[in-house]
Amino acid sequence: MSIFGREPDLTALVRRCQNNDADAWKMVVDQYSGLVYSVAKRHKLNNDDASDVFQATFQALHSGIDRIDRPESLGNWLAVTAARMSLRILRNTEHVPLTTVDRDLTEVLASEEMSAEDEAIQACESSIIRSAVKKMGGRCAPLLSMLYLQDGGSYQEASKVLGIPMGTIGPTRTRCLEKLRKILETAGFFE
Repeated sequence: MSIFGREPDLTALVRRCQNNDADAWKMVVDQYSGLVYSVAKRHKLNNDDASDVFQATFQALHSGIDRIDRPESLGNWLAVTAARMSLRILRNTEHVPLTTVDRDLTEVLASEEMSAEDEAIQACESSIIRSAVKKMGGRCAPLLSMLYLQDGGSYQEASKVLGIPMGTIGPTRTRCLEKLRKILETAGFFE
């Protein structure tokens, strides 16, 4: 396990999932949920439909985990599966012509396969950063969460919600980001 509670070896994590290890399943869902939701959102699905894609994708993974021969391709598998589930929902939506969905299927799947690895890496890195921010003490965790991890809170909003004078938010943010960088550096995030 790493400092952030993630399994360092994806092969071992997939094997644990294949052996019905509930903790391993939770780690996989936590690590890849951002990827799956981003695929659904890229297809312009609403929140309910994106949740359906999320559930269907992870149900498909649960059913097919024994067929995952190359654990390093798990991110690609999830992205392609989420794209297919998203297209299935679009196909069943009355206002989207079937020809548009069918014509775009090959294009979308090729695009998903190409970007899946990058998105899997980004989702993994985001998870590590979120965990590191949560572990920070003092004003740093709430300030960085508000400014960066939520929907872009402003300095004015942070001042009001957190009770920090406006003139000190910039310098506090700078110190907190430096502290976060050191935490991530110690954990080997930048290697």
